[in-house]
Amino acid sequence: MKKIFLLRPGVLWITGLSGAGKTTISKLIYTQLRKKYYNIILLDGDKLRKMLNLKKQGTYSYNSRKKIGLRYSKICQRYVNKKYFVIISVMALIKSVHRWNKKNLKNYLDVYLKVPMKILVRRDPKKIYRDYKLKKITNVAGLDLEFDEPINPTLLVRWKKNLTSKKISDKIIKKIFLKK
Repeated sequence: MKKIFLLRPGVLWITGLSGAGKTTISKLIYTQLRKKYYNIILLDGDKLRKMLNLKKQGTYSYNSRKKIGLRYSKICQRYVNKKYFVIISVMALIKSVHRWNKKNLKNYLDVYLKVPMKILVRRDPKKIYRDYKLKKITNVAGLDLEFDEPINPTLLVRWKKNLTSKKISDKIIKKIFLKK
């Protein structure tokens, strides 16, 4: 299949608390869209943190997360200006970051994966909730660190027992990319 360059430059900002499925779902969406479009790029908040050497102590406070979120937004903006469509999975649950994105990113779409805390604690892929409970870490969004839920996201996906990552990614593609 020949790839075409028809996907309008923009940003799909996938957000939610740790363990919500952001990375998994963004990879599934990217894999599907990459079959058809070549102007698409995938960014992941955890990988960006590592690449930008932001894994230092103290980078998980609210203010640090705000600065990092805005930094990610500006990275997305650079790609959009070069005619790319960016899919980014990142927590960045901060009102000022979302406001900046809506004001400054062309074709900005945000998806909020809303998963109950008891499910996130059970999943806990990075052992963040476990380490918080053991008092090894602090500044965990949703526990001792407040977070801002997106106001009027493009798509709100609420957790349901039988809603798989594949079903969620298909829903996002259908609602956002295949709408007429």
